[in-house]
Amino acid sequence: MLKKRPITILLLCILIIVILYFRKDIVYITKSPEYFRDFMKSYGKYAIILYLILSLIRSLFLLPAGVFAIASGITFGAFWGSILTCVGVTLSGILAFEISRCFGSDYLIKLFGDKIKPIEEKLKGKGALYIATLRMIPIFPFDAISYVSGLSNVKLSSFIFGTFIGSLPGAFVYTYLGSNLINIHSKKFILSLCLVIIVSLIPLIYKYVLKRG
Repeated sequence: MLKKRPITILLLCILIIVILYFRKDIVYITKSPEYFRDFMKSYGKYAIILYLILSLIRSLFLLPAGVFAIASGITFGAFWGSILTCVGVTLSGILAFEISRCFGSDYLIKLFGDKIKPIEEKLKGKGALYIATLRMIPIFPFDAISYVSGLSNVKLSSFIFGTFIGSLPGAFVYTYLGSNLINIHSKKFILSLCLVIIVSLIPLIYKYVLKRG
C-alpha cells in the first residue's frame, strides 16, 4: 500500500531524519514557548523552515497544536505566526491523514480508542466545509480529526483546504497571545487572554446547546 502513496513515503522519510537529528531538542523546546522561541531564533534565517518541519511531525507525538501556535506568535509575531501556524497544522494534518490511509483503523484504535467512532460518523459524505467547521469548533481532538479523515471518503484536497481555512481563527487567537507574552501587563495581552478563554469555551457552549436541543 505504501507504494501507492509516494507523499506518505516522502513525509515519513522527512520524519525519520528530523527525529534522529533533533531527538534531544524536541523534548527541550516543548517545555515552554520561550524555549521554543530561543531554539527557533538560534537557526536565524532557517527558523521558518525548521518551524514547519517540527510542525509536520507534531501530530505523531500528539503535542498540543495550541502550544505550537503560541510559540509561533512569540517567535514570528501575530500576523506571520498565524500564517505559519496554519501551514504547520495543515502539514501535520496531511501526515496524519496519509498515515491513517496506509495503516488503517487498527493504528487509530491504539491511539484514540472509542473516540474515533463519533468522528467517523460525522465525516461520512462530508467535504472541505465540514472539515473547516470541525477545525473552527474544536469539539473533537485536532489530530484525531486528521487521522480519522484519512479513513473517510474525504478527498485530500478537500481536507487540506478545510484544515487551512478552519485553522485560521484559532491560529490567530493563540499566536496573538504568544506575541503579547513579552508584556503581560499590557491591554493587548489582556485582550488576547480573553480571546483564548472565549475560544476555549466554544466547545462547551456547543455541547450545551446540543443537549438543550
